[in-house]
Amino acid sequence: MRLYIMRHGHAVLPLSAQADEERRLTPEGEREVATTAQWLAEQAGQLDACLISPYIRAQQTATVAMGRVNCRQRQDLYELIPDTNPKQALAALAAEIETHDYQQVLVVSHMPLVSYLVHEIDRAKQPPIFPTAAIAVMEFDPVTQRGHFEQLMAAERCAG
Repeated sequence: MRLYIMRHGHAVLPLSAQADEERRLTPEGEREVATTAQWLAEQAGQLDACLISPYIRAQQTATVAMGRVNCRQRQDLYELIPDTNPKQALAALAAEIETHDYQQVLVVSHMPLVSYLVHEIDRAKQPPIFPTAAIAVMEFDPVTQRGHFEQLMAAERCAG
């Protein structure tokens, strides 16, 4: 199956009193997401599901992306928050994918988790640095929780 792992778009810097989970996308972040999501729509066509961190910036990223990409299901997955153990997050993703027999899934999460997920799936790939709104394209087997990294698309590459 195809797994698209996306980092949220550029978000406001945290204020001292603001909780990390409440940070919102900037207008620049919304534009980045729209750009990479348009590229994804052209590559993937319809997605079976979008699995999303419950943090605001990831939710906003998914909303912008789903405005460009046709997606049948939208589901929050608590295991996609930034500080989740990568093995635990991967197990939760694999369970959702296998349970529903999804064939194309977009995951929207955060650094450093998105980098660690890529490495957990494809051990030959060092954890990549994801620019904001970037999407990693992977082949993934939810049974073995292993796969192959294909490419990382950032907004500036999608726009050109």
